Amino acid sequence: MQVLARETITTIKDPRIIEARELNSATGRTRRQKCLLEGIESIQWALEAHLSVEHVFYHNALQNDAFLTALHERHVPCYAVSEGILKKISDTSYLIPYIGVAHQPQSRLQNAAIDDIVVVLDHVLDHGNLGTIIRTASAFGVQNIVSTSSELDLYFKKVVSASRGKVFTMNVQSFQSGPAAIAALKQKGYQVIATSPYAKMLQALAPLQAKPIALVVGNETEGVSDEVMQQADIVVQIPMSGAMESLNVGVATGISLYELKFRLVFTMLTHSIRATSGWEINATARMMMAAFDARLKKVSDLNGWQVLLLMMLECDPTTTPQQIGKELALSDQELETLLQPLFEKGYVQPVQPDDRQKLQLTHEGKLTLAHLWNVVEAFDQQILADFSDSEKKQFTDFLRRVQANCAAIIEE
Repeated sequence: MQVLARETITTIKDPRIIEARELNSATGRTRRQKCLLEGIESIQWALEAHLSVEHVFYHNALQNDAFLTALHERHVPCYAVSEGILKKISDTSYLIPYIGVAHQPQSRLQNAAIDDIVVVLDHVLDHGNLGTIIRTASAFGVQNIVSTSSELDLYFKKVVSASRGKVFTMNVQSFQSGPAAIAALKQKGYQVIATSPYAKMLQALAPLQAKPIALVVGNETEGVSDEVMQQADIVVQIPMSGAMESLNVGVATGISLYELKFRLVFTMLTHSIRATSGWEINATARMMMAAFDARLKKVSDLNGWQVLLLMMLECDPTTTPQQIGKELALSDQELETLLQPLFEKGYVQPVQPDDRQKLQLTHEGKLTLAHLWNVVEAFDQQILADFSDSEKKQFTDFLRRVQANCAAIIEE
């Protein structure tokens, strides 16, 4: 394992110290696209989030410290500096033994898949509130943050601390204005919900649509701006008892995320169920059987299930009622209801008298199936109309693969 040299820096004029001190300002962080990591926890959060930690300054009395060893094992360059230099870097009167410099994470939101909920920060300024909102959003599985201002400063030390490092894993996208942000979100398919203590509609009663939510939270003093409020699809308030006029924006965001995410699940549940493969296959199978019944009704008193049963017995004379029920997903009672008319018409009979464990088609049953075969073929061609030969083969292959996967699940 490579062991990095433990270099000592003794002057505040060193370019690395000069750069680190610049990162105390929002301007410096924006210009350099870097941030300070003050303390062991902040450095650990950055490393866990896979940020590029450029280097770490540490107090020169900590030469044998376990955390320093861990940094070396990760090949993070470390520089020993005096207490005075560390205080200069952090711009504090107290000692922070470890201070790191990391590259800010690159936002992935612009190209990210649409998430169920995105939080929109409309000129939220307080760093503690920003950190709380980010930490709360992360707790509810929300990873996307949109800012209505290009001057959002998320990597100030108080934001990092209040968010418990979750700011490093957020996808963040900033816009030049509120209207620009809202327009972009609507274009992506979001319904925009703004919060206001003066809204007429209660959050719990808001008529949500079955599509993702952009939750807009506003400035600590002025709330959501008028220009954003006017573009919102819904403006809601959190009901409160007593004389309290409004909640802290961090607290309000947590309440809104909890309730809206919970309600969104129920609103989108039917849509989500209908989008599943199981639902689509089941719906298709039911429609096919209903169409098959409609065709048969014109020429026969048999239904689609009964004709399928005759076809199965013709293909495999050794098929048992249990196997038929399993393949057609029928209960014993349902199978018996289908079989009884076939026995009465003389289409099906036991292989051994009085023993229905093995069944076979009679001559009359074979003739009936032959007479109905034109209907079966015409139906098959009609439901696959406009399919090319290759598409028909591909469709059959897909169905067989689904069947094989289902069989594997059943056998687990």
